[in-house]
Amino acid sequence: KKITSKEPNVKDVAYDWSERILVNVGIADAKGILDRYPHELSGGMRQRVMIAMALSCNPALLIADEPTTALDVTIQAQILDLMKDLKIDYNTSILMITHDLGIIADICDRVAVMYSGNIVEYATAADLFKNPRHPYTKGLIGAIPSIEKKDKKLKTIRGMVPNLIYPPSGCRFHPRCDQRMEICDKVRPRLLEIGDRYYVACHLYDPEYKDSPKYDWSKKEIKKASRI
Repeated sequence: KKITSKEPNVKDVAYDWSERILVNVGIADAKGILDRYPHELSGGMRQRVMIAMALSCNPALLIADEPTTALDVTIQAQILDLMKDLKIDYNTSILMITHDLGIIADICDRVAVMYSGNIVEYATAADLFKNPRHPYTKGLIGAIPSIEKKDKKLKTIRGMVPNLIYPPSGCRFHPRCDQRMEICDKVRPRLLEIGDRYYVACHLYDPEYKDSPKYDWSKKEIKKASRI
């Protein structure tokens, strides 16, 4: 007796599922895209395909590492809008890794600011941009170009990013910090809660060290001049 299987082919199911997800991320010609190579797609299209691949297993957490790098402003806005929609449609959380503070302000609910591999500040995006506490965060936000600052010199953070193989002792930001204290190169700061779910790793907010003597930057300049 001949038995005919009506079970769907696994390959066909995967193909249909892939096509459906590509449509969900805003690709109209999903069927045509499935048969194309990455180099045949635009930058924005490649990003959409990567997002579709990440969503294919219905993740509880989607990690996006610099998702808008090398994209023009228009495509960047489209990708960000897409991620906002997908967050709701797929009921997923998004961990956004980016150096673009504009993207953070636009899409993130909570922000962790990292410096040299350590979290130095963690708060809601609204609180962090309204009143940053850590000197590094203040420096980042202060260095954002704006029309209001067009007649003023753009602020910068002194020094260079440290060598992560041989990081600075104590607080890793101390060689560049304008608010440095004598204790900063000796003791690593703790991540303390200074407000409602607002955390900062800085001796300026640590009751044990906040009254430590300020560092005299002129001493460093004198030492540098003597070496020259």
